[in-house]
Amino acid sequence: MVPFHTVAFAQQKLRSALRRSAAQHQGLHYGFVIHARRRGTRNVLGVITASGESLALTPRLLEGLNGQSLRLFGTAPILLQAGATIGSELERRTAADLSLASVLMHVDGVSDPAAAGHVVEVEATVMADALAQPLVVLTSERPASWPL
Repeated sequence: MVPFHTVAFAQQKLRSALRRSAAQHQGLHYGFVIHARRRGTRNVLGVITASGESLALTPRLLEGLNGQSLRLFGTAPILLQAGATIGSELERRTAADLSLASVLMHVDGVSDPAAAGHVVEVEATVMADALAQPLVVLTSERPASWPL
């Protein structure tokens, strides 16, 4: 279970990002926060939505994002791909629902002031064990496959 203050803090960050996005008319009406959470004795990635849902991030949830435009903090376009999962051998039979310990994030279009306006692409592994600050991801609508 994720502590209430963690959910409230994530909701606050997310609502703020959605307000900024709406002011810029970007068409980003839905979002979630990726954060580190505990699963037993291990850290995994989780998502918190504006309505306060707190879910473990799974390959199935990531699949629901396919085809949607995702923006990190409402600005940089990103793609997310499943990384390592956490689970027993028996649980691996239903790998789509296992908690993710990491995701591969491809960030497209980060401006580098030192490069005189050139666009920089970044690819990084976001690991639950190393995620110090939550990541805010905005998109145009809630994925149809995500639970209500």
